[in-house]
Amino acid sequence: MRYLLLALILIFPTGQLQAGEITSLDFAVGYYLEVEAKGAVYSLELPEDVYRTVKSADLSDVRVFNGAGEIVPHDLRLVKADETILRDKGTIPFFPLFQESVSSDPAEFSLQVSRNTAGAIVNIQPDPAADADDRKITGYLLDLSSLKEAASELEFYWEKDSDSSVFTVNIEQSSDLVHWIPLVQKATLADLQFGGQQVERRTVNLPQQPLQYLKLTWQEPRWPLRLTKIDSFTRNVETHGKQQWISLTNGIIQKQNDRLTVEYETDYRFPTSSVQIRFPETNSIAKLSVQSRPDAETEWRTQCEQVFHDLTFQDTVIQNEPCKFPPTADPLWRVVIEQDGAGLRSGNRNLTLQLGWQPSELLFIGRGAPPYLLAFGSGKLALEENNPSDGMILQTVQLKSPAGVVSPAKLGKRVSLGGDLALQSPAKQPPWKKMLLWAVLLLGIGLLAFMVRNLTKEMKTAEEKRVSEER
Repeated sequence: MRYLLLALILIFPTGQLQAGEITSLDFAVGYYLEVEAKGAVYSLELPEDVYRTVKSADLSDVRVFNGAGEIVPHDLRLVKADETILRDKGTIPFFPLFQESVSSDPAEFSLQVSRNTAGAIVNIQPDPAADADDRKITGYLLDLSSLKEAASELEFYWEKDSDSSVFTVNIEQSSDLVHWIPLVQKATLADLQFGGQQVERRTVNLPQQPLQYLKLTWQEPRWPLRLTKIDSFTRNVETHGKQQWISLTNGIIQKQNDRLTVEYETDYRFPTSSVQIRFPETNSIAKLSVQSRPDAETEWRTQCEQVFHDLTFQDTVIQNEPCKFPPTADPLWRVVIEQDGAGLRSGNRNLTLQLGWQPSELLFIGRGAPPYLLAFGSGKLALEENNPSDGMILQTVQLKSPAGVVSPAKLGKRVSLGGDLALQSPAKQPPWKKMLLWAVLLLGIGLLAFMVRNLTKEMKTAEEKRVSEER
């Protein structure tokens, strides 16, 4: 009996299964990473290949190995692409230019300039010989002299003679009101109405720091642009990477309950943060809802809903800005047509859905000797593992760290590791530990019952013997 108990005690700990160590062969492919001088932390923008290969949406099947085959700590952080911050909004004085005052001959109009503490104020006096009834506004003079910082964007407001108005404008610049230099050519201003929705384009980006005076003219002299206000903005641009785009075509068109949807299926995990729609024909407009989900069993989630448009006016294309939302790695997408102004309900015309995404930045510790290896794509880790160092590096390394703390790494040679076999999810192993534990417990209960039975039998025999002897 004692030997049996000892055997059971020894069997349980030795039956525990130890998890195998992770090696580079647990991953499908990898890249050798090129680094220069010995650094503490290295950074790398993840290539598109990673997102097309990984099995996990949170990139848990990504590791970095050093030259000795050891895993080194790494973290991932999402960096916004070309973030533009508009600030210091101001109102710009502007003055109409009449038909006779925009001639190349400066003698045809006179200027009277007065200054105050706010800067220069320009008053334009038209030629008194011209008939006031025959004068027509063909441009505007903008005075930027009162701005404390250079304007980088202008926003225009005007009177509307109809529900829709479109203007193609040119902007010139000057420092003396005599010599003019082109600044912006064929910018479009628009205010359109559709199905209770409004499509506007009121802003014009200035490609460089403008001079003190601007002259605005348009290419449709029969349609006067009657400005009511012009606002200016200055901006700071922080560039941490350029947004990339993936186009989804050949969506599956479905009609359900008088509602048309177009579904797209992908097998990659891009961190999508914006979408754009490309119509099959120009001069199209529609109110669309763009939705996504991680798998076929999950409900659709609306990422954005707005009016998308693609209009052409005198060789000028007017398109909506991309719709932005928090990043998601969902592989399944759907477009729901809420209001159709593009002939989509016929079912014969398909949409192109463009996904905008920004690669994450990989940070890893320069521990051990190179070469470092970025390995990714593992069915095993996608199910069982998480990044063991998640958050440690980000707690010590900020986005703008002192020079030398974070060194750049570059992609080197692409190598095949475990191949397609590593991408397969491993067969579910029987829960040996639980099975062994239950076996030990059941055997222990059986053994205890056996011991109790024997003890009871021995006690009964001893009692019978005692009674017999007393007699």
